Amino acid sequence: MIRKKLRELKCLTLKLLRLKDNAHSIALGFTVGLLINFVPSFGIGPVISTACAKIFKGNSFAGLVGGVSLIWAFPFFFYLNLAMGHLIFPLDHTNDVVGVGLQIGKAFFIGMLINIPIFGTLIYFIMNSAVKKYRVTMLTFVQRKWNV
Repeated sequence: MIRKKLRELKCLTLKLLRLKDNAHSIALGFTVGLLINFVPSFGIGPVISTACAKIFKGNSFAGLVGGVSLIWAFPFFFYLNLAMGHLIFPLDHTNDVVGVGLQIGKAFFIGMLINIPIFGTLIYFIMNSAVKKYRVTMLTFVQRKWNV
């Protein structure tokens, strides 16, 4: 099971590094695809990732890889959105269930609006510099030395 997932990861990495596109387009597509994981997408995240990457003039396959690569980390991103939102809007202690639900929703939405630009900028610059400088080195390493 783990071996199968590692093999799938290796294949996606190889396909991503072999794309015949410039570093900006690949980094932009990957970043937009990955940022979809901050938004609840109810199972259609990979489709949204591909479409959003195309809309923002990024590589659509890189968007798909970005969306699929951290789909398992959605609970962490969900928590991160809530935690960031609670820093801005702390919860009031009320007995009203609807009021608490609205406060949590507002905190999540505000946290999401804060986290997406921060992580988007960070991921874009990391991915862009990695593809520009180390594409050939990473491709050689994944092809030859990453035995799965």
